[in-house]
Parts: sequence; structure tokens; C-alpha cells
Amino acid sequence: MMISSYGTVSVRWKGDDFLITPTNVARWDIQLKDIVQIKDGKREPGKIPSRSTWLHQEIYKRFPHINSIILTQTPYLMAYSVTGEKIDVRTIPESWIFLQDIPNVPFGSHFAGEETILNTLGENTPAVIINNDSVLVTGDKSLGTFDKLEVAEFSAKSLTMGASLGKLVPINQEQIEDLRKKFLS
Repeated sequence: MMISSYGTVSVRWKGDDFLITPTNVARWDIQLKDIVQIKDGKREPGKIPSRSTWLHQEIYKRFPHINSIILTQTPYLMAYSVTGEKIDVRTIPESWIFLQDIPNVPFGSHFAGEETILNTLGENTPAVIINNDSVLVTGDKSLGTFDKLEVAEFSAKSLTMGASLGKLVPINQEQIEDLRKKFLS
């Protein structure tokens, strides 16, 4: 789900301290020794973490339930990112349960000092699409976060490929409320 050298993965390991992928290392070449530890807000000496470290650090500080973050550019979600279209994940129950609604946020919302993503994420909003840039997905554990990303990407692929068949008939609000009561209460 990551391409070339783009994409950042981090995982909380203790308090607000976390491990994060480095900058300028192709994702297919990453070795364990390349992973950067951020402890007490400072990077491990001699290593350069991802440029999005500030955002990951702020998310961990503000959201104790988030322990894993993936920021990447998957092909079909990027179609929604570059067009600014809102993805409707009300396709099948799994998609909505995992993701609920995925808002689009403006380009630059992931830059240091910006609050948009931090004010948008929450218990019911585990992912955002950053227009003209990427998708950010959060979760409790790395595998669960990857699962959310995978469900989002395959939902985007299904919607994109199915568009020629006609308009989506999404799960209706009554069905959403039934899902919310059964799985999210």
C-alpha cells in the first residue's frame, strides 16, 4: 500500500513516544536499523524521521486511543484526493464499520502548526483524505490500521470501477444506525 519512497508508518510504544519510518529511504529497502525512535519529543541521534513526524507526534499526544498511523498514497484513494470528491464508504457494512465517513481536508493540513486534521480525527473519524497529497489512517494496532487502509483502498477501487455501471445506492441512514448500535456501541 506504499509506493516508492513515499509513505509513513508510526507506532506508539510508550506514552507519547513512538517509532516512525525515516525520510529518504525507499520503503522497499527499509531495515529495522532505519526506524527512528521519537522519545520525549526528540529524534534518535543520527537518524532523520519522516517529514510528517510533527503530525504523528501531535496525534499521539491528543488521542490516547490511537497507537498506529499510516500516511500514504494508494492509487484509488488518490483519485479522491486529487479530485476533491468525497468517498462514500457506505457500500457494504464492513466498509462503514471500519471507516465510517472519511472527510477530505485541504492540502497543507498535515503541515506543522496546522490544526485541521487534529480537529477532524476522533473515535468516529479514523481516517482523512488530504486533498492533492495523501490519505491518513489511524488505529489501535498496526495490523488494524493497515486493515482500515486496505478496506478504504478497495472501497475506492470498487467505487471507481463500478461507476460505469451506474450510481451507487449506499447503505441508508436507518441501516447505518442499526450498524452503529450493533457494532459501535
